[in-house]
Amino acid sequence: MALIDIHAHLTFKSFRKDLDEVIIRAKKRGIIGIINPSIDPKDFYKALELIEKYPNYVFLSIGAAPQMIDRKTFEEIVNIIENNFDKAVAIGEIGLDYYWVRDPSKRLMTIRFFEELAKIAIEKNKPIVIHNRDATKDVIRILDEVNADRVVFHAFMGNFDEAKEILEQGWYISIPTLIVRSQAHQNLVKKIDIDHIMLETDSPFLSPWPRTRNEPANVAESAKVISRIKNISYDRICEIITRNAIDFFELPIKI
Repeated sequence: MALIDIHAHLTFKSFRKDLDEVIIRAKKRGIIGIINPSIDPKDFYKALELIEKYPNYVFLSIGAAPQMIDRKTFEEIVNIIENNFDKAVAIGEIGLDYYWVRDPSKRLMTIRFFEELAKIAIEKNKPIVIHNRDATKDVIRILDEVNADRVVFHAFMGNFDEAKEILEQGWYISIPTLIVRSQAHQNLVKKIDIDHIMLETDSPFLSPWPRTRNEPANVAESAKVISRIKNISYDRICEIITRNAIDFFELPIKI
């Protein structure tokens, strides 16, 4: 049994005091790799320290959270990507967030930044990790326009029709640990093929249990739920979903 948490914010302050213990617990639960997505320039440098501290276990994705991005952040992230893309397994999280970004002019700005970052990811031959909130139509349109082919929608919160459209493009969706207590996610997984699913915690958020900090070890809880829903053995579920992540991100991990 082996699993990968494709999206965990280990740089966030809630892990400041016990990250070593968090990593130990993850390894004990069979987590063989964790991808840490940066959300801004400051966060990138923290994430860089983690991949040096936990080599070939914690991996880096370079991104800019769309709900926080501005011109200065965009320019700094472009420079960071240009100088560090070889250290990253992906570009992201990038995308659109219409829940937090309501002003029309700011939405247009985030659209332009998203387009440019997606183009850079393709130019650098890196997969794209998508942050999408209430903006699925525009996210898919932009990805189509730039001819993106290696895409995963992180912490997917959409409906079946949206998932179907994403999967028909050959892209992936990442199911968060929220599935343990989310009937909507359980119903979604019943209807879709696991060949284009990955798993994540989005730690420290989206815990399987209310009002608790999430952490990478909990990916195993998602796999248990999916095993039950699909009536496929736990080991087989882990094998398929982990292979999806290894192949998509081209991780230097063997199972």
